[in-house]
Amino acid sequence: MDIHKLEIFLDLTQTLSYTQTAVRQFTTQSNISKQILALEKELEVPLFDRTHRKITLTQAGEILLPHARSIIAQYHHLQNELAEKRNQEELTLSILTIPTMANYRGFSLITHFLKEHPEVNLQLREGEGNELLPFLENSPSHVIFARTFDTENRDYDLFVTEEDRFVAVVAKTHPLANKPKIQLADLQNEKFVLLEKETLLHQPTLALCQKAGFTPQVLFQSARIDLLLNMVANELGVSILMEKTIEKNWLDSVAVLPITPTEVSLLGFMRQKNQHSTASRLFWQYLHEVAKK
Repeated sequence: MDIHKLEIFLDLTQTLSYTQTAVRQFTTQSNISKQILALEKELEVPLFDRTHRKITLTQAGEILLPHARSIIAQYHHLQNELAEKRNQEELTLSILTIPTMANYRGFSLITHFLKEHPEVNLQLREGEGNELLPFLENSPSHVIFARTFDTENRDYDLFVTEEDRFVAVVAKTHPLANKPKIQLADLQNEKFVLLEKETLLHQPTLALCQKAGFTPQVLFQSARIDLLLNMVANELGVSILMEKTIEKNWLDSVAVLPITPTEVSLLGFMRQKNQHSTASRLFWQYLHEVAKK
């Protein structure tokens, strides 16, 4: 049943005048008559007695009246609830981030943004590399904080917060531990503990070793950087990691060495192109305002 027909019926029960209802509904008298006739045909009963100069409700119209009021009230309540839900979704910002986000500037940008925009509802969680880009496709309110080595392809909006680069990590007792910088090829005979395949850094790490002229002997793989560093500290192998993923408290247990060759990654926020929620637009505007300072 067309809600609008019920609204016209309810209006007409108040005015008992096709002319007045037409004015109130911003339409013509003939259109009001057509809507009422269509409703009567749908319900298979006459709703108004038109035999006198002033129309009156029939018994069927009297029966319909409280139901029409209830249906219209419920419909308007539904519209209000849905509008509130849409507004809430527009002000929800869902961010999926790499596990080491706290080591980067992106984390402080989020916290400062929320202080300036307490109306925004933040949903923040960690995800592995293979989850990140697909997450962007689910909603215009979705944003990721991740790294990329791709400076050309822009299938998404990217706001870069900083750079990071590969380094070698060895035990403090390693013969190369005191070198200011090493050739990556100097480690080709070592056992490696590396980030696992599901992370964004696994393939770039292997590619970097191949660029240095060798394939690493992989002893162990994990998504947990702390576990890899623990193994390095206990002389179970060496590792290749991004420099800023290594927390400072580990510097007493391992040596972090610049390497040649290395690769630079970009860290930043990414979102869909052209489809943005209110919260996403507010966040992007904030990022650009901060970048100018």
